[in-house]
Amino acid sequence: MKFFLLFVLIMSIKVRLSYANFLQCSHNRYFLNFFNHNERFLLQFEKDKDNITIQNLMNYGKALQTHSKVIMLFLDDLMHSKSYKYPFTLIAINMYLNNISDSLNMISLTKNDEKNDATKLLEGYKIIHVAVKNQLNIFINTHCINTPIINHMVSCNPPIGENEYTTTNLININNHLKDKILKKFYLSINRNSYENFHPKNFLFYKIMTQQIISNKNNIIKIDNSKHIELNLLRFTPLNFQCSDDTRLTIQDIFEYVKYDFNSKDVLEYINMVIVATFRPIAILIRNFSTLIKAASSENSNSASCPLKSILIETGRIILSYIKEFISLSLFNEEWITFLRNIINQFIYSLNNYTIKIELSNVDIKCINILIQSLTKFFIRNNIYFTSDVDLTNKNINEYNSNEILEQLKNIMQKVDIHIKDLKKWSNYLNLIIKNCSIPNWKNSFHNHFINSNVSNIICSTESHFEIYKASKNECNIIDVGYFKKPDITQFDLEKLKDEPDNNDNNDTINTQPCKPLYMIDYLPYNI
Repeated sequence: MKFFLLFVLIMSIKVRLSYANFLQCSHNRYFLNFFNHNERFLLQFEKDKDNITIQNLMNYGKALQTHSKVIMLFLDDLMHSKSYKYPFTLIAINMYLNNISDSLNMISLTKNDEKNDATKLLEGYKIIHVAVKNQLNIFINTHCINTPIINHMVSCNPPIGENEYTTTNLININNHLKDKILKKFYLSINRNSYENFHPKNFLFYKIMTQQIISNKNNIIKIDNSKHIELNLLRFTPLNFQCSDDTRLTIQDIFEYVKYDFNSKDVLEYINMVIVATFRPIAILIRNFSTLIKAASSENSNSASCPLKSILIETGRIILSYIKEFISLSLFNEEWITFLRNIINQFIYSLNNYTIKIELSNVDIKCINILIQSLTKFFIRNNIYFTSDVDLTNKNINEYNSNEILEQLKNIMQKVDIHIKDLKKWSNYLNLIIKNCSIPNWKNSFHNHFINSNVSNIICSTESHFEIYKASKNECNIIDVGYFKKPDITQFDLEKLKDEPDNNDNNDTINTQPCKPLYMIDYLPYNI
Protein backbone atom coordinates (compact mmCIF):
# COMPACT_ATOMS: atom_id res chain seq x y z
CA MET A 1 0.00 0.00 0.00
CA LYS A 2 2.82 2.40 0.92
CA PHE A 3 4.57 1.76 -2.41
CA PHE A 4 1.31 2.35 -4.27
CA LEU A 5 0.76 5.70 -2.49
CA LEU A 6 4.36 6.69 -3.22
CA PHE A 7 3.84 5.77 -6.89
CA VAL A 8 0.64 7.86 -7.04
CA LEU A 9 2.44 10.80 -5.43
CA ILE A 10 5.35 10.59 -7.88
CA MET A 11 3.01 10.36 -10.86
CA SER A 12 0.91 13.31 -9.68
CA ILE A 13 4.04 15.44 -9.28
CA LYS A 14 5.23 14.34 -12.73
CA VAL A 15 1.87 15.20 -14.32
CA ARG A 16 1.79 18.57 -12.57
CA LEU A 17 5.30 19.46 -13.70
CA SER A 18 4.54 18.26 -17.21
CA TYR A 19 1.42 20.43 -17.39
CA ALA A 20 3.31 23.44 -16.03
CA ASN A 21 5.97 22.95 -18.69
CA PHE A 22 3.27 22.66 -21.36
CA LEU A 23 1.74 25.94 -20.19
CA GLN A 24 5.06 27.75 -20.12
CA CYS A 25 6.02 26.47 -23.57
CA SER A 26 2.62 27.49 -24.96
CA HIS A 27 2.86 30.97 -23.48
CA ASN A 28 6.40 31.44 -24.78
CA ARG A 29 5.47 30.24 -28.27
CA TYR A 30 2.48 32.55 -28.38
CA PHE A 31 4.58 35.61 -27.57
CA LEU A 32 7.34 34.60 -29.97
CA ASN A 33 4.69 34.48 -32.69
CA PHE A 34 3.24 37.76 -31.42
CA PHE A 35 6.56 39.60 -31.68
CA ASN A 36 7.23 38.10 -35.13
CA HIS A 37 3.78 39.25 -36.24
CA ASN A 38 4.39 42.80 -35.02
CA GLU A 39 7.89 42.97 -36.45
CA ARG A 40 6.48 42.61 -39.94
CA PHE A 41 5.20 46.16 -39.52
CA LEU A 42 8.62 47.44 -38.44
CA LEU A 43 10.15 45.90 -41.56
CA GLN A 44 7.55 47.60 -43.71
CA PHE A 45 8.36 50.92 -42.02
CA GLU A 46 11.99 50.51 -43.03
CA LYS A 47 11.02 49.89 -46.66
CA ASP A 48 9.09 53.15 -46.85
CA LYS A 49 10.98 55.89 -45.00
CA ASP A 50 7.90 58.12 -45.10
CA ASN A 51 6.26 55.80 -42.58
CA ILE A 52 9.04 56.37 -40.02
CA THR A 53 7.32 59.08 -38.00
CA ILE A 54 7.05 59.63 -34.27
CA GLN A 55 3.26 59.21 -34.39
CA ASN A 56 3.44 55.94 -36.33
CA LEU A 57 5.99 54.48 -33.94
CA MET A 58 4.11 55.61 -30.84
CA ASN A 59 1.01 53.93 -32.27
CA TYR A 60 3.15 50.84 -32.81
CA GLY A 61 3.92 50.90 -29.10
CA LYS A 62 0.21 51.13 -28.33
CA ALA A 63 -0.37 48.10 -30.53
CA LEU A 64 2.14 46.10 -28.49
CA GLN A 65 0.55 47.31 -25.28
CA THR A 66 -2.75 45.65 -26.22
CA HIS A 67 -1.11 42.55 -24.73
CA SER A 68 -0.02 44.12 -21.43
CA LYS A 69 -2.93 42.39 -19.71
CA VAL A 70 -2.36 39.13 -21.60
CA ILE A 71 1.17 38.66 -20.24
CA MET A 72 -0.04 39.19 -16.66
CA LEU A 73 -2.80 36.63 -17.23
CA PHE A 74 -0.23 34.16 -18.55
CA LEU A 75 1.92 34.65 -15.45
CA ASP A 76 -1.09 34.32 -13.15
CA ASP A 77 -2.13 31.13 -14.95
CA LEU A 78 1.37 29.70 -14.74
CA MET A 79 1.90 30.51 -11.06
CA HIS A 80 -1.43 28.92 -10.12
CA SER A 81 -0.27 25.74 -11.85
CA LYS A 82 2.40 25.47 -9.12
CA SER A 83 5.22 25.57 -11.62
CA TYR A 84 8.69 24.97 -10.21
CA LYS A 85 10.42 26.80 -13.04
CA TYR A 86 10.96 30.51 -12.74
CA PRO A 87 9.36 32.02 -15.89
CA PHE A 88 12.33 34.16 -16.93
CA THR A 89 11.19 34.98 -20.45
CA LEU A 90 7.62 35.81 -19.48
CA ILE A 91 8.90 38.10 -16.72
CA ALA A 92 11.07 39.86 -19.33
CA ILE A 93 8.07 40.44 -21.61
CA ASN A 94 6.04 41.62 -18.63
CA MET A 95 8.77 44.12 -17.66
CA TYR A 96 8.66 45.51 -21.20
CA LEU A 97 4.93 45.60 -21.97
CA ASN A 98 4.02 46.94 -18.51
CA ASN A 99 7.06 49.06 -17.78
CA ILE A 100 6.54 51.78 -15.21
CA SER A 101 6.50 54.69 -17.68
CA ASP A 102 3.37 53.18 -19.32
CA SER A 103 5.09 53.73 -22.67
CA LEU A 104 7.07 51.31 -24.81
CA ASN A 105 8.92 54.09 -26.61
CA MET A 106 12.66 53.51 -26.20
CA ILE A 107 15.23 55.37 -28.28
CA SER A 108 18.48 53.82 -29.42
CA LEU A 109 21.74 55.34 -28.19
CA THR A 110 23.89 53.32 -30.57
CA LYS A 111 23.74 55.87 -33.43
CA ASN A 112 25.20 58.98 -31.87
CA ASP A 113 25.39 60.81 -35.18
CA GLU A 114 21.72 60.26 -35.97
CA LYS A 115 19.61 63.32 -35.22
CA ASN A 116 16.24 61.96 -36.31
CA ASP A 117 14.27 60.98 -33.20
CA ALA A 118 11.93 58.78 -35.25
CA THR A 119 14.86 56.74 -36.61
CA LYS A 120 16.28 56.38 -33.10
CA LEU A 121 12.86 55.28 -31.88
CA LEU A 122 12.64 52.65 -34.62
CA GLU A 123 16.10 51.36 -33.70
CA GLY A 124 15.07 51.30 -30.05
CA TYR A 125 12.14 49.00 -30.82
CA LYS A 126 14.38 46.73 -32.84
CA ILE A 127 16.94 46.51 -29.99
CA ILE A 128 14.33 45.41 -27.45
CA HIS A 129 12.61 43.05 -29.91
CA VAL A 130 15.85 41.23 -30.70
CA ALA A 131 16.60 40.84 -26.99
CA VAL A 132 13.13 39.56 -26.10
CA LYS A 133 12.93 37.19 -29.06
CA ASN A 134 16.39 35.86 -28.27
CA GLN A 135 15.26 34.95 -24.75
CA LEU A 136 12.10 33.33 -26.11
CA ASN A 137 14.01 31.26 -28.68
CA ILE A 138 16.56 30.08 -26.12
CA PHE A 139 13.81 28.92 -23.76
CA ILE A 140 11.80 27.17 -26.46
CA ASN A 141 14.83 25.42 -27.98
CA THR A 142 15.99 24.32 -24.53
CA HIS A 143 12.75 23.29 -22.83
CA CYS A 144 10.05 22.81 -25.46
CA ILE A 145 11.50 20.58 -28.20
CA ASN A 146 9.47 17.57 -27.05
CA THR A 147 6.46 19.51 -25.81
CA PRO A 148 3.40 19.15 -28.05
CA ILE A 149 2.01 22.23 -29.78
CA ILE A 150 -1.69 23.09 -29.89
CA ASN A 151 -1.83 25.50 -32.78
CA HIS A 152 -4.94 27.39 -31.77
CA MET A 153 -3.26 28.26 -28.45
CA VAL A 154 -0.13 29.71 -29.97
CA SER A 155 -1.27 30.90 -33.39
CA CYS A 156 -0.58 34.57 -34.01
CA ASN A 157 -0.05 35.05 -37.73
CA PRO A 158 -3.09 36.74 -39.26
CA PRO A 159 -3.00 37.39 -43.03
CA ILE A 160 -2.23 41.01 -43.92
CA GLY A 161 -2.67 42.55 -47.35
CA GLU A 162 0.11 44.54 -48.97
CA ASN A 163 -1.62 47.86 -48.34
CA GLU A 164 -2.78 47.01 -44.82
CA TYR A 165 0.51 47.65 -43.02
CA THR A 166 -0.72 50.61 -41.01
CA THR A 167 -0.54 51.10 -37.27
CA THR A 168 -4.32 51.54 -37.17
CA ASN A 169 -4.77 48.07 -38.67
CA LEU A 170 -2.13 46.67 -36.31
CA ILE A 171 -3.93 48.01 -33.24
CA ASN A 172 -7.22 46.52 -34.46
CA ILE A 173 -5.63 43.15 -35.24
CA ASN A 174 -3.86 42.99 -31.87
CA ASN A 175 -7.04 43.93 -30.02
CA HIS A 176 -8.80 41.05 -31.78
CA LEU A 177 -6.01 38.67 -30.74
CA LYS A 178 -6.21 39.99 -27.19
CA ASP A 179 -9.99 39.45 -27.00
CA LYS A 180 -9.57 35.82 -28.06
CA ILE A 181 -7.05 35.29 -25.27
CA LEU A 182 -9.23 36.98 -22.65
CA LYS A 183 -12.13 34.65 -23.48
CA LYS A 184 -9.90 31.63 -22.82
CA PHE A 185 -8.68 33.02 -19.50
CA TYR A 186 -11.99 33.96 -17.94
CA LEU A 187 -11.12 31.99 -14.78
CA SER A 188 -7.98 34.06 -14.23
CA ILE A 189 -9.94 37.24 -14.91
CA ASN A 190 -12.62 36.23 -12.39
CA ARG A 191 -9.91 35.37 -9.88
CA ASN A 192 -8.78 39.00 -10.26
CA SER A 193 -5.23 38.34 -9.09
CA TYR A 194 -3.37 38.89 -12.36
CA GLU A 195 -2.56 42.53 -11.55
CA ASN A 196 -0.39 41.26 -8.71
CA PHE A 197 2.10 40.48 -11.47
CA HIS A 198 2.52 44.06 -12.60
CA PRO A 199 6.24 44.98 -12.73
CA LYS A 200 5.68 47.73 -10.16
CA ASN A 201 5.24 44.95 -7.62
CA PHE A 202 8.32 43.08 -8.79
CA LEU A 203 10.35 46.27 -8.42
CA PHE A 204 9.06 47.12 -4.91
CA TYR A 205 7.86 50.33 -6.53
CA LYS A 206 5.75 51.55 -3.59
CA ILE A 207 8.73 51.29 -1.24
CA MET A 208 11.29 52.78 -3.61
CA THR A 209 9.28 55.87 -4.57
CA GLN A 210 7.95 56.96 -1.17
CA GLN A 211 9.95 60.17 -0.96
CA ILE A 212 10.56 60.86 -4.64
CA ILE A 213 9.01 64.29 -5.15
CA SER A 214 9.88 64.58 -8.85
CA ASN A 215 11.24 62.37 -11.60
CA LYS A 216 11.66 64.46 -14.73
CA ASN A 217 13.91 63.52 -17.63
CA ASN A 218 15.19 60.58 -15.60
CA ILE A 219 16.50 62.90 -12.85
CA ILE A 220 14.97 62.35 -9.42
CA LYS A 221 14.53 64.72 -6.49
CA ILE A 222 14.23 63.30 -2.99
CA ASP A 223 12.34 64.76 -0.05
CA ASN A 224 14.69 64.13 2.86
CA SER A 225 12.93 66.26 5.46
CA LYS A 226 11.34 63.45 7.49
CA HIS A 227 11.59 59.76 8.30
CA ILE A 228 10.39 57.55 5.47
CA GLU A 229 9.54 53.92 6.17
CA LEU A 230 12.19 51.39 5.13
CA ASN A 231 14.75 54.02 4.18
CA LEU A 232 17.42 51.85 5.81
CA LEU A 233 16.50 49.29 3.16
CA ARG A 234 16.42 51.73 0.24
CA PHE A 235 19.77 53.30 1.05
CA THR A 236 21.57 50.05 1.81
CA PRO A 237 25.14 50.50 0.49
CA LEU A 238 26.39 47.90 -1.96
CA ASN A 239 29.80 46.47 -2.75
CA PHE A 240 30.10 48.70 -5.80
CA GLN A 241 32.07 51.92 -5.53
CA CYS A 242 32.22 54.85 -7.92
CA SER A 243 35.45 56.60 -8.84
CA ASP A 244 34.63 59.32 -6.29
CA ASP A 245 34.41 56.64 -3.53
CA THR A 246 30.64 56.92 -3.20
CA ARG A 247 28.79 53.63 -3.07
CA LEU A 248 25.85 52.46 -5.09
CA THR A 249 22.73 51.74 -3.06
CA ILE A 250 19.55 49.69 -3.50
CA GLN A 251 17.83 52.92 -4.62
CA ASP A 252 20.43 53.36 -7.38
CA ILE A 253 19.79 49.85 -8.64
CA PHE A 254 16.04 50.45 -8.65
CA GLU A 255 16.53 53.54 -10.82
CA TYR A 256 18.48 51.37 -13.26
CA VAL A 257 16.54 48.11 -13.24
CA LYS A 258 13.11 49.73 -13.72
CA TYR A 259 13.93 49.91 -17.46
CA ASP A 260 16.01 46.75 -17.58
CA PHE A 261 14.12 44.15 -19.62
CA ASN A 262 16.31 41.19 -18.71
CA SER A 263 14.47 39.00 -16.23
CA LYS A 264 17.62 37.55 -14.65
CA ASP A 265 18.63 41.06 -13.66
CA VAL A 266 15.21 41.62 -12.11
CA LEU A 267 15.51 38.38 -10.14
CA GLU A 268 18.93 39.41 -8.82
CA TYR A 269 17.57 42.82 -7.86
CA ILE A 270 14.71 41.16 -5.94
CA ASN A 271 17.25 38.94 -4.20
CA MET A 272 19.35 41.98 -3.28
CA VAL A 273 16.38 43.81 -1.75
CA ILE A 274 15.34 40.81 0.34
CA VAL A 275 18.87 40.28 1.67
CA ALA A 276 19.09 43.98 2.55
CA THR A 277 16.06 43.69 4.85
CA PHE A 278 18.26 41.80 7.33
CA ARG A 279 21.29 44.10 7.24
CA PRO A 280 20.32 46.52 10.07
CA ILE A 281 19.76 43.56 12.42
CA ALA A 282 23.04 41.98 11.31
CA ILE A 283 24.92 45.22 12.06
CA LEU A 284 23.42 45.25 15.54
CA ILE A 285 24.46 41.61 16.07
CA ARG A 286 28.00 42.38 14.90
CA ASN A 287 28.39 45.50 17.05
CA PHE A 288 26.88 43.89 20.13
CA SER A 289 29.02 40.77 19.77
CA THR A 290 32.15 42.89 19.44
CA LEU A 291 31.09 44.91 22.47
CA ILE A 292 30.68 41.90 24.78
CA LYS A 293 34.10 40.66 23.67
CA ALA A 294 35.64 43.92 24.84
CA ALA A 295 33.44 44.18 27.95
CA SER A 296 34.51 40.77 29.25
CA SER A 297 38.22 41.10 28.54
CA GLU A 298 40.72 41.13 31.39
CA ASN A 299 41.59 44.79 30.75
CA SER A 300 38.00 45.99 31.06
CA ASN A 301 36.43 47.17 34.28
CA SER A 302 32.79 46.67 33.35
CA ALA A 303 31.83 43.71 35.52
CA SER A 304 31.27 45.90 38.59
CA CYS A 305 29.16 48.51 36.80
CA PRO A 306 25.59 48.24 35.46
CA LEU A 307 26.91 47.78 31.92
CA LYS A 308 26.87 43.99 32.05
CA SER A 309 23.25 43.64 33.16
CA ILE A 310 22.19 46.21 30.56
CA LEU A 311 24.09 44.36 27.84
CA ILE A 312 22.52 41.04 28.82
CA GLU A 313 19.05 42.56 28.56
CA THR A 314 20.03 44.16 25.24
CA GLY A 315 21.17 40.76 23.94
CA ARG A 316 17.76 39.30 24.74
CA ILE A 317 16.06 42.12 22.82
CA ILE A 318 18.34 41.50 19.83
CA LEU A 319 17.39 37.83 19.99
CA SER A 320 13.72 38.81 19.84
CA TYR A 321 14.47 40.98 16.78
CA ILE A 322 15.98 38.01 14.94
CA LYS A 323 12.97 35.83 15.79
CA GLU A 324 10.57 38.58 14.68
CA PHE A 325 12.43 38.86 11.39
CA ILE A 326 12.20 35.11 10.77
CA SER A 327 8.46 35.22 11.48
CA LEU A 328 8.00 37.67 8.57
CA SER A 329 8.90 34.83 6.15
CA LEU A 330 10.92 37.04 3.81
CA PHE A 331 13.72 34.50 3.32
CA ASN A 332 13.61 31.19 1.47
CA GLU A 333 14.38 27.85 3.11
CA GLU A 334 18.11 28.00 2.48
CA TRP A 335 18.38 31.41 4.12
CA ILE A 336 16.07 30.45 7.00
CA THR A 337 18.58 27.71 7.86
CA PHE A 338 21.30 30.39 7.84
CA LEU A 339 19.24 32.59 10.21
CA ARG A 340 18.61 29.71 12.60
CA ASN A 341 22.35 29.05 12.71
CA ILE A 342 22.88 32.75 13.51
CA ILE A 343 20.35 32.49 16.35
CA ASN A 344 22.08 29.42 17.79
CA GLN A 345 25.50 31.06 17.60
CA PHE A 346 24.16 34.26 19.14
CA ILE A 347 22.42 32.43 22.02
CA TYR A 348 25.61 30.48 22.75
CA SER A 349 27.69 33.67 22.91
CA LEU A 350 25.10 35.53 25.00
CA ASN A 351 24.86 32.67 27.49
CA ASN A 352 28.64 32.54 27.84
CA TYR A 353 28.76 36.28 28.48
CA THR A 354 25.93 36.02 31.02
CA ILE A 355 27.52 33.35 33.21
CA LYS A 356 31.22 34.17 32.84
CA ILE A 357 33.28 37.07 34.14
CA GLU A 358 35.73 36.71 31.29
CA LEU A 359 35.22 34.96 27.95
CA SER A 360 37.68 32.22 27.02
CA ASN A 361 39.60 32.01 23.77
CA VAL A 362 37.08 29.42 22.58
CA ASP A 363 34.22 31.81 23.36
CA ILE A 364 35.95 34.61 21.47
CA LYS A 365 36.49 32.28 18.52
CA CYS A 366 32.76 31.47 18.45
CA ILE A 367 31.89 35.18 18.35
CA ASN A 368 34.35 35.70 15.51
CA ILE A 369 32.78 32.83 13.58
CA LEU A 370 29.35 34.44 14.06
CA ILE A 371 30.58 37.77 12.68
CA GLN A 372 32.36 36.09 9.77
CA SER A 373 29.17 34.16 8.89
CA LEU A 374 27.28 37.44 8.64
CA THR A 375 30.04 39.06 6.61
CA LYS A 376 30.24 36.25 4.07
CA PHE A 377 26.46 36.20 3.65
CA PHE A 378 26.28 39.86 2.70
CA ILE A 379 29.44 39.96 0.61
CA ARG A 380 28.22 36.98 -1.40
CA ASN A 381 25.14 39.00 -2.21
CA ASN A 382 27.13 42.19 -2.90
CA ILE A 383 25.70 44.03 0.10
CA TYR A 384 28.30 46.19 1.85
CA PHE A 385 29.14 44.74 5.26
CA THR A 386 32.43 45.09 7.11
CA SER A 387 34.21 42.04 8.45
CA ASP A 388 34.64 43.31 12.00
CA VAL A 389 34.63 46.34 14.25
CA ASP A 390 38.10 47.56 15.11
CA LEU A 391 38.15 49.03 18.62
CA THR A 392 40.65 51.82 19.20
CA ASN A 393 40.81 50.84 22.86
CA LYS A 394 39.86 47.46 24.32
CA ASN A 395 39.10 48.85 27.78
CA ILE A 396 35.56 49.63 28.92
CA ASN A 397 35.18 51.31 32.27
CA GLU A 398 32.95 53.60 34.32
CA TYR A 399 34.24 56.65 32.44
CA ASN A 400 33.27 55.59 28.93
CA SER A 401 30.44 53.09 29.51
CA ASN A 402 27.68 55.73 29.38
CA GLU A 403 28.80 56.92 25.96
CA ILE A 404 29.04 53.32 24.75
CA LEU A 405 25.52 52.58 25.97
CA GLU A 406 24.21 55.74 24.32
CA GLN A 407 25.67 54.65 21.01
CA LEU A 408 24.21 51.18 21.39
CA LYS A 409 20.85 52.75 22.26
CA ASN A 410 21.03 54.78 19.04
CA ILE A 411 21.49 51.74 16.84
CA MET A 412 18.85 49.78 18.82
CA GLN A 413 16.30 52.52 18.15
CA LYS A 414 17.00 52.39 14.43
CA VAL A 415 16.66 48.62 14.31
CA ASP A 416 13.43 48.80 16.29
CA ILE A 417 11.99 51.27 13.76
CA HIS A 418 13.22 49.07 10.90
CA ILE A 419 11.46 45.99 12.34
CA LYS A 420 8.23 47.95 12.77
CA ASP A 421 8.51 49.23 9.19
CA LEU A 422 9.02 45.68 7.91
CA LYS A 423 5.91 44.54 9.75
CA LYS A 424 3.85 47.33 8.18
CA TRP A 425 5.06 46.32 4.72
CA SER A 426 5.16 42.55 5.30
CA ASN A 427 2.00 41.78 3.31
CA TYR A 428 3.31 43.76 0.36
CA LEU A 429 6.74 42.13 0.55
CA ASN A 430 5.31 38.63 0.91
CA LEU A 431 3.00 39.14 -2.05
CA ILE A 432 6.00 39.95 -4.23
CA ILE A 433 8.07 37.06 -2.90
CA LYS A 434 5.19 34.62 -3.38
CA ASN A 435 4.37 35.81 -6.90
CA CYS A 436 7.98 35.72 -8.00
CA SER A 437 8.42 32.11 -6.87
CA ILE A 438 12.07 32.93 -6.22
CA PRO A 439 14.32 29.90 -6.74
CA ASN A 440 15.78 28.44 -3.57
CA TRP A 441 19.41 29.05 -4.50
CA LYS A 442 22.37 28.81 -2.18
CA ASN A 443 24.35 31.88 -1.25
CA SER A 444 26.66 32.71 -4.12
CA PHE A 445 27.99 35.68 -6.03
CA HIS A 446 25.02 37.18 -7.82
CA ASN A 447 24.30 40.64 -9.21
CA HIS A 448 26.43 40.00 -12.27
CA PHE A 449 24.38 42.53 -14.17
CA ILE A 450 26.16 45.33 -12.30
CA ASN A 451 29.31 45.05 -14.35
CA SER A 452 31.79 47.88 -14.81
CA ASN A 453 29.77 49.38 -17.69
CA VAL A 454 26.57 49.49 -15.65
CA SER A 455 28.31 50.70 -12.51
CA ASN A 456 30.06 53.54 -14.34
CA ILE A 457 26.90 54.74 -16.05
CA ILE A 458 24.92 54.73 -12.78
CA CYS A 459 27.72 56.57 -11.00
CA SER A 460 27.69 59.33 -13.59
CA THR A 461 23.99 60.15 -13.31
CA GLU A 462 22.61 63.15 -11.46
CA SER A 463 20.21 60.78 -9.73
CA HIS A 464 23.10 58.97 -8.06
CA PHE A 465 24.35 62.17 -6.45
CA GLU A 466 20.84 62.97 -5.22
CA ILE A 467 20.52 59.46 -3.78
CA TYR A 468 23.97 59.62 -2.18
CA LYS A 469 23.13 62.96 -0.55
CA ALA A 470 19.90 61.51 0.89
CA SER A 471 21.65 58.32 2.04
CA LYS A 472 24.00 60.40 4.23
CA ASN A 473 21.13 61.84 6.25
CA GLU A 474 21.45 60.65 9.86
CA CYS A 475 18.04 58.94 9.86
CA ASN A 476 19.00 56.88 6.79
CA ILE A 477 22.25 55.45 8.18
CA ILE A 478 22.41 52.33 10.34
CA ASP A 479 26.22 52.33 10.66
CA VAL A 480 26.22 54.89 13.48
CA GLY A 481 29.25 57.08 14.10
CA TYR A 482 31.99 56.03 16.47
CA PHE A 483 32.22 57.05 20.12
CA LYS A 484 34.86 59.69 20.62
CA LYS A 485 35.49 62.12 23.45
CA PRO A 486 38.73 64.01 24.26
CA ASP A 487 40.87 63.22 27.30
CA ILE A 488 39.26 59.87 28.13
CA THR A 489 39.70 56.34 26.88
CA GLN A 490 38.27 56.00 23.39
CA PHE A 491 35.99 53.17 22.32
CA ASP A 492 35.63 53.33 18.53
CA LEU A 493 32.55 51.28 17.69
CA GLU A 494 32.56 51.96 13.96
CA LYS A 495 36.17 52.28 12.84
CA LEU A 496 35.70 49.55 10.32
CA LYS A 497 38.10 47.22 8.58
CA ASP A 498 36.65 46.73 5.10
CA GLU A 499 36.56 43.52 3.13
CA PRO A 500 37.78 44.09 -0.44
CA ASP A 501 35.02 44.64 -2.99
CA ASN A 502 34.31 41.78 -5.35
CA ASN A 503 33.89 43.88 -8.48
CA ASP A 504 36.67 41.96 -10.22
CA ASN A 505 34.26 39.08 -10.73
CA ASN A 506 31.88 41.36 -12.60
CA ASP A 507 34.48 42.56 -15.08
CA THR A 508 34.98 39.02 -16.38
CA ILE A 509 31.34 38.71 -17.42
CA ASN A 510 30.90 40.13 -20.89
CA THR A 511 27.67 41.76 -21.89
CA GLN A 512 26.04 39.51 -24.50
CA PRO A 513 24.76 41.04 -27.74
CA CYS A 514 21.27 39.78 -26.85
CA LYS A 515 21.25 41.81 -23.63
CA PRO A 516 21.12 45.54 -24.39
CA LEU A 517 21.94 47.79 -21.46
CA TYR A 518 19.61 50.51 -20.27
CA MET A 519 21.23 54.00 -20.37
CA ILE A 520 23.99 52.56 -22.57
CA ASP A 521 22.10 51.12 -25.54
CA TYR A 522 18.69 52.74 -25.08
CA LEU A 523 16.68 55.29 -23.09
CA PRO A 524 12.94 55.96 -22.65
CA TYR A 525 11.68 58.43 -25.22
CA ASN A 526 9.87 61.50 -23.91
CA ILE A 527 9.37 60.16 -20.37
